[in-house]
Amino acid sequence: MPQQPFESRLSTATTPDPGHGPVLQCSPPSADTAGQRLRIQARRVFEASREDVFAAWTTRIAWDSWMRLRARSRASVAAYPGAAFRLELAEGPTIHVVTGVFVEFHAPDHLRLVWQHHNASDDASTIDVAIRSRLDGTELTVTHTDIGSRREAAWLMRLWTTVLRRLESYLAIREARHPQRPRLALRLVGAGVASGRVAPGPSSRA
Repeated sequence: MPQQPFESRLSTATTPDPGHGPVLQCSPPSADTAGQRLRIQARRVFEASREDVFAAWTTRIAWDSWMRLRARSRASVAAYPGAAFRLELAEGPTIHVVTGVFVEFHAPDHLRLVWQHHNASDDASTIDVAIRSRLDGTELTVTHTDIGSRREAAWLMRLWTTVLRRLESYLAIREARHPQRPRLALRLVGAGVASGRVAPGPSSRA
């Protein structure tokens, strides 16, 4: 029995809940199969501000805390357009070296990074990080495109599954240490003002 093409197997075998991700996808079919690329997309909602989520992507201390696999990573990060970064990700006896550049930097909404995994490929890939406010928190969407091989895609799936789970823990700990004003209370105050209800104050007598 003939086997399905690799791209078809990916589209059905790696489709977890899109609310958590990551999801592995292939580029649209084309005549040039050699030029087809893979991409990974993950979406998470965190109980944290946009500013805190953005800061987690742009500070070295944060990257050391959550951008790692089984052991601590070593990170060098500078937070401005054109700045370079370097990651050393320990996975057992293997040290994965990743370098790249922040090519777009729009705080606190969007980042674009060029990503070069030196252990796996000579080709660079691209990461887009989108951060949006929602009523129930902050939505993060990570889209990793131009992945050149299924071997690299498999490693990146493992990486993003691990690091996004660590990011959730990192933000939860940060929120516990520095609690913010409850969002619900802010919405209720806003609703009261909009409807003309004002909290009673001391009354004056003529």
